[in-house]
Parts: sequence; structure tokens; C-alpha cells
Amino acid sequence: SIGRAIRHRADYAAIIFFDVRYAEPRIASKLPHWITNADSKDAAPLKPLPFGPALAQIATFFKRDFTSH
Repeated sequence: SIGRAIRHRADYAAIIFFDVRYAEPRIASKLPHWITNADSKDAAPLKPLPFGPALAQIATFFKRDFTSH
């Protein structure tokens, strides 16, 4: 359940969609806006990505300093 990962604004979690169909516009359009909002400074468009590079992006995100948020 995606909602369990993020309970409030100060929570951070990684949500990984392993099924490449989530990158298809007809599927992605059915996801909540807070997941697909590429205008957000932290959001990334849903796109197929090999696991290694995806994990590297997640690691980079969580290495950021969140103390100012």
C-alpha cells in the first residue's frame, strides 16, 4: 500500500513500481496526482529504468540533508 509509506509531509519513502506498465500514460493517469506530479521539485516522471540506476537515484535522494524542511 503506497499510502502506508508516507503518513505526513515530513515522511520520506521510496515507491518503486516494478511493472513497466506504470510508465504507460493510460495507467499513470490513474495514479494519484501526488505520485505523477512532475512539477514538484522532488518528483520524477514515471519511466522505465533498470534497477541499478533506479537504486542510485534513490540513494542520491536520501543522502540529501532534510533538516531544513
